[in-house]
Amino acid sequence: MKTKLILGTVTIAMLLFSGCTASNENVNTSKASYLSDKSGMTLYTFDKDTKNKSNCYNGCEAKWPVLYTDASSLNLPNGINLDDFGTITRNNGAKQTTYKSQPLYYFFKDTNVNDKKGDGVKGVWHIIK
Repeated sequence: MKTKLILGTVTIAMLLFSGCTASNENVNTSKASYLSDKSGMTLYTFDKDTKNKSNCYNGCEAKWPVLYTDASSLNLPNGINLDDFGTITRNNGAKQTTYKSQPLYYFFKDTNVNDKKGDGVKGVWHIIK
């Protein structure tokens, strides 16, 4: 009887610990090589913006949707700190997240995680590395 109890306890302990190990394997501990949101969608800056001011409105906004989120939920590359993020209020009253005072955007053609189709568009849109 004692042997069955000990074996049962050991089996339960092994199952519990193996479950913990399996769940830890799914945690992504690697740093991103460029700035993206928590889903892995690439973020961009626009050279025609000025410090804490977006110049992307109307048709531009349709192709370059704005980012508004808590910066702590972003995937940050090495060398980028949470202190470098802020928020602005756009002309239409909407909030937008900034990086080093530059507004952040998505690109409408980036449909999958890791897409960077907007990098270099017209020489004025860039990812942040």
